[in-house]
Amino acid sequence: MSSQKYHYNWFSVEFKQSRGKQQTIIQTAICTLLEVQQKTKIIMTQLLNKRWNGIAIVLLSSFFFAFVPTSAKIALDSGVSLMVLLISRCLIGLVILAPLTYSLREPIFVDRSKVPILIIVSIISVCLIASTYHAIGYISIALVLMIIYLFPIGVALITTIKGEEHLSRTQWLSIIGVLLGLGILILDKPSETSFYGVFISAVGLLLFIAFIYYTGKLVDEIGSVTINLQLSFFSVILLIIYIVFVPVELTLPSNNYGWLGILGNGMFYVLSYVLFFIGSKAIGITTASVLALTEPLFATIVALFILNQYLSLQEFSGFIVTLCFLSLFLIFGYKRDR
Repeated sequence: MSSQKYHYNWFSVEFKQSRGKQQTIIQTAICTLLEVQQKTKIIMTQLLNKRWNGIAIVLLSSFFFAFVPTSAKIALDSGVSLMVLLISRCLIGLVILAPLTYSLREPIFVDRSKVPILIIVSIISVCLIASTYHAIGYISIALVLMIIYLFPIGVALITTIKGEEHLSRTQWLSIIGVLLGLGILILDKPSETSFYGVFISAVGLLLFIAFIYYTGKLVDEIGSVTINLQLSFFSVILLIIYIVFVPVELTLPSNNYGWLGILGNGMFYVLSYVLFFIGSKAIGITTASVLALTEPLFATIVALFILNQYLSLQEFSGFIVTLCFLSLFLIFGYKRDR
């Protein structure tokens, strides 16, 4: 009996010691995490104290985003199915954003009343990404992005129709200039331009307008990082449900370039998104939106060097005209708001 008692007591002591060690490890991990949070907050505050730092961060965001469509194109050309590309992008976003949201002390969960609208926006988001990736299989990345990046005009037109905003004469002239530049870009070689690709890009534009309009109303209530985390989560759930009930092709890349394309597609998107909202806190969302118009320009340069997607002189001229008038539209809108 004494021996059994001795062993039992020994076991109890060892168990308590083991439990104590586990608690110490957990406490150390929590302290380390809190220290990282504090240092991250200090670095963020120091970075955002200067306006030029904010500008540099937004431009860096645009540069990283430039690799997203090119990465998607590489993955698709390597045999990856569209559904695999969509799921991988959302999963990578979820894996990166979950710890990031926690480290920034942003709320991870949202009120139940916000779930329906988040599901709707997630559906819009998935359809937007799918239409963009589908379009780059038919027309150049430069043209796809230039069409989709007309979204500020679309959002402004909706708010004007609803009486929430009023466009100035300069902005209306800018819209005409944008359409002129887009016409020059599209009609360079009509016989070689896939109007199906243009149509799919236009659908993507409408989806992007809806996406920006609805998320813009949620940002102030939930927070930009939390919204993106929730959208990634619901998008993964919706895509899994779709796969279960609808037979779709699920093919993996046939070479290493395809895997790099999948990884780059997800990581560059999340990185660019986070950097954009970090920079926008320092310089304001409107100024950041104007600077974000460099994304199609950077994306065109990346596609030129990696995919050999060259622009003719007329295409380049139309590209620059569209970009300039779009910038003018946003700048005058910014001045009016001030």
